[in-house]
Order: sequence, then C-alpha cells, then structure tokens
Amino acid sequence: MSSDKGKNLSITPISPGSDPFKDFNPVLWNPQREENAADLIYSIKRNHGIPGSFKLHNLNDAINDTLPFQDKILVEYKIRDSRYSIFTVSDLLSSPYPFDEQSEGNILGEIAERISRRITKYFLKHLHRSGKTGGIFDQNFDIKNCENFIVAHTRDYVLKIQKYPNLIILKHSGHGKYGYENIKELDGFFDYRFMGRRHIIVLESKLEKINVDCDDLIKNLFNPLRQLFPDSKFYYLLFTDKYSIYSGGSIERLRKLKQLPVKIYEKLLLDGVGTLFFTFNETRSDFEKIKDFLMLQYKVIKNQSLTIFGKTIITPKELTIFDGGETPHIKLVKDIQTGFWREIPLRHKTTRNPR
Repeated sequence: MSSDKGKNLSITPISPGSDPFKDFNPVLWNPQREENAADLIYSIKRNHGIPGSFKLHNLNDAINDTLPFQDKILVEYKIRDSRYSIFTVSDLLSSPYPFDEQSEGNILGEIAERISRRITKYFLKHLHRSGKTGGIFDQNFDIKNCENFIVAHTRDYVLKIQKYPNLIILKHSGHGKYGYENIKELDGFFDYRFMGRRHIIVLESKLEKINVDCDDLIKNLFNPLRQLFPDSKFYYLLFTDKYSIYSGGSIERLRKLKQLPVKIYEKLLLDGVGTLFFTFNETRSDFEKIKDFLMLQYKVIKNQSLTIFGKTIITPKELTIFDGGETPHIKLVKDIQTGFWREIPLRHKTTRNPR
C-alpha cells in the first residue's frame, strides 16, 4: 500500500490568474488608515450573490395536480426565474430515517445540504462564460440507477456514490467490507473546468456550529482526491450562516472573518487547497419552518395523526385549515339544515408545470 505522502500527492499552487474564484477568496487587508500589522483582518469581498427563496407545497397544491404521487413536490427552491424541486414525496419515503421528532438534526442537516448544493450548482453554471460544469460522469450515467456507482478509483482509494448526490471515499485497509473502509462522506462534489484546468470543489454545509478538522480534511479528503484526480486544483466550500463566519458588528460592513474560519483558510492554503465561505439566504427560523412542514407532510403521507399549526378560517358555513402550503390542508362545509360538516374536494382552475 502506498503512503499518502507519495509522489502522486504533489501540491499544485493556485495562481490568481487561473483561479476562477479569486474574487471570492478571503483577503488580508488593513481597514485602518495607519499601517499597523496588528490591525490586519481577513475579509470576504463577495458572497455567492445568488438570490434564492423557498416555497412549501402540500399534496393539494396546484403544482402537484398532474404529478404522480411519488413525484409530488413538497419544497421548491426559486432562483431568479428558475424553480427547482428540493424535496418530493419520494425523498421522504426513501429516507433512511423517519421525518419525525427523533430525527430533527438529520432533517435540518439534509435541508442545508440540498439548498447549498442547488445554490452552488447555479453559482458555477453562471460564474464565467468560459467556465463549464460537469464532466465527471459519462453520457451513460443514470441518476435513477447509480447507487454504489464508482466515480474514480486508484489502488488505495475509491470515490463512489452512496446515495446520489452524496459520495463517499473508501480506503483500502484490509478491514471492513471487501477490505475497504469509509473514511469520508461528501455533502457535495463539483467538477468545474476553467482555462483548460480542472477545478474540484468539495462542499460541506453547516448550521450554526463549525466543527471542521483541517487535519482530517487533508488526510482523508484532499490527499485521496489528489490521487484520484491528479493535475486538478482543489477547493473547500464551507456553506453556513453568516454569524458563524463573520465577527459580530462587522457582518455587513467589513465581512471580517472569525478566528476559526481564518485558521481553516490558512491551514488549507498551506496544503494548496483554496477555501470559499458562502452563506445561506435563509435564517435558522426558515430552516425550522421547512423542517416542521416536512415532518407534518410525512405524517400525512403515512396516514398518522397530526397537529397543524397554521392559519384557520372559520365562517358560519365553512372551516378552512392551512398547513403552510398554498392550498388548504382541508376544507369543510356545514350543512345548515343538519348541522353536519362535510369535507369538499379541493380543485384548481389552473395548474403549472414544475421546472
């Protein structure tokens, strides 16, 4: 077995002229007029600049009228004029964990992963006219049938799809299943071509707490990737909330990096890895809102009893209850003569096709 420090692990420095992300890199500068090394700070000149927003849909919404049950959209993400499905019924039914109170941490983490991946895809696609995304999969790649698909491999390492689009890195150690051990899970992996060079971006999403081990990233992520993708440039993209990255009181004005992000940037830079810090458009309460909505829809799909915290409209003849979607969760009409309530079907005059 070859060592991680072999000749295949040569570090390619990132030159500003060929760096497609140079405008997004941390910059060391002095915000004071007088020159003093003690006043130097790291700042971020630009965030991703992608204006995204989410929309919640229940099973009754117009967007789902013509869709098969498994494909009905629950969370949609809008970026400018484009709309993307973030969660569907199928995602909830095929999840390795139930969407209930016991899995709130997993649910929040998955929401963060999916939103950050969508923004990153859009960001890369529109970054440079001469830039191009993709290229890691051939034309025969089938997203619907790609579990355990091997993306790249060497004698010591294997990069494969665990459950699309999540990937894992396996190391040949003689232990574990088939002699390979899982040493790293990847939230997102992007192959970007610019000026004739290949740029590999590894995405990691965090909510509030940044617990990044740079030594582990180098040993179990970037050293293996150097063997798997020689002659490539590598970047670590940390997607989190702005309060975890920037120092308080300077978020909008200076975008001054906190001490931990600075350590991450400097440590990885010494290893020839660039670092990007992007922030979510959503607040923590937004993530909680999406999580609660998905947990509610999970109970609806599973025909479980549920509690709805939503707008309720009561008139002498009608009772309408909303659950966060565009269309009511249920609508009841009262028979004046008998006093009984009956549920009425919810129909839409027009429907639109999801994009």
